Amino acid sequence: MTGFVDRLRATQLMEPAGLQALVLCAPEAFHYATGAWIGPAGLFRRTGAAFVVIPARQDLPIGVVVGDFNAAQLQAALPDAVVRSHPIWIETTTLDPSTSGHAMAQRIEAGLASSGRSADFSRPATFNLANSARELKQILTGFGLDRAALGVDLDFIAVADFSVLQAMLTGCSMVDGSAVLDRLRAVKSQREIELLQQGIILSEAGLDRLQVDAMAGMRQADLVALYREGVATAAAGLSHPVATAEYVTLGARAKGADAKAAPGDPLKCDMVCTVGGYASDMSRNFIFGPPSAEQDELHAIAERAFEDGLAALVPGASLGHVHRVASDSLARQGLRSYRRGHFGHGVGQSVFSEQWPFISADSEVVIEAGMVLAFEIPLYIDGLASFNLEDQFLVTPDGPVAMNRLPRRLETIG
Repeated sequence: MTGFVDRLRATQLMEPAGLQALVLCAPEAFHYATGAWIGPAGLFRRTGAAFVVIPARQDLPIGVVVGDFNAAQLQAALPDAVVRSHPIWIETTTLDPSTSGHAMAQRIEAGLASSGRSADFSRPATFNLANSARELKQILTGFGLDRAALGVDLDFIAVADFSVLQAMLTGCSMVDGSAVLDRLRAVKSQREIELLQQGIILSEAGLDRLQVDAMAGMRQADLVALYREGVATAAAGLSHPVATAEYVTLGARAKGADAKAAPGDPLKCDMVCTVGGYASDMSRNFIFGPPSAEQDELHAIAERAFEDGLAALVPGASLGHVHRVASDSLARQGLRSYRRGHFGHGVGQSVFSEQWPFISADSEVVIEAGMVLAFEIPLYIDGLASFNLEDQFLVTPDGPVAMNRLPRRLETIG
């Protein structure tokens, strides 16, 4: 098991920022850097559960501080990494083989005694930031980075925790490395692309199932269940964990989960399928029975704006330019006052399916080959329909390549 970090690109981004290393502690950043689970301490989502050190010098390995509960597994998964551990609340040991035949409690006690810990050792209620920061300091010292400029993920670290780090790493200067991490993660590795492609494949299988088996009279919750069943069937046998999140709008005005679909109801299916921690994002639109002329017209506006914006989504262009092209297309079609904060976003591993960079009016981010972006045209008109047309694209040197196969037209159910 290895992480998803491109070490060369990491160095190229750190050097102009004046950073000698990235020091990351958010659970998602930990998995990105190591390919491994942060461990149970990370469930508290506080600084100190674990740290990852990514040096700018490529001759140095990645350094990892992790809870002692899963340190051995992590070292086995990352044999080239420098791994140090700190105690968390979970007590575990092995039976001392030399005590075979003795009482169980005696064998457990012998196993604990053989661990080499001091007589006054005790475990914290959860974990202690000072303990993990001491181990982090040891790694930095061993790497010759004890007086380095470090980029830390300040978009995750609480102010109180940052003060503790500053007090313990007095020789280092710590600045916000979140922007460098964002830019690093924006260009995907082949393994990341494969996970994001798999998510789209599964999501479309779920939408196929929904369209075939849905009918008027079903509850909104039943429609979501059809999608999940389709995903689960398609995912059978996969080694990666799969999860879904559904952002569904049923009816000309949004209905509750227990409301039933009626003839003429529009159905927006904005679906997220997460495979191995990587969340894909797409959206398609349906009508129970024939659409009205106005519903047809609304969807056609979205389709034209989508095609216009997509033509601008090419390497070398800015995301702000794409936003302007899509907005101009809507304006030409009569929606001159329509204001949308973004027309899409990056995808990957995060606490939410939408992540930096965003296709927004003020974005100066230049589109690069290797990015995976979800491009969308949402039109939510209360009393008519909520439509969102969204595909996920891999940006290649020759332009965007859709990961989706389903047509973008307004589909009929029943």
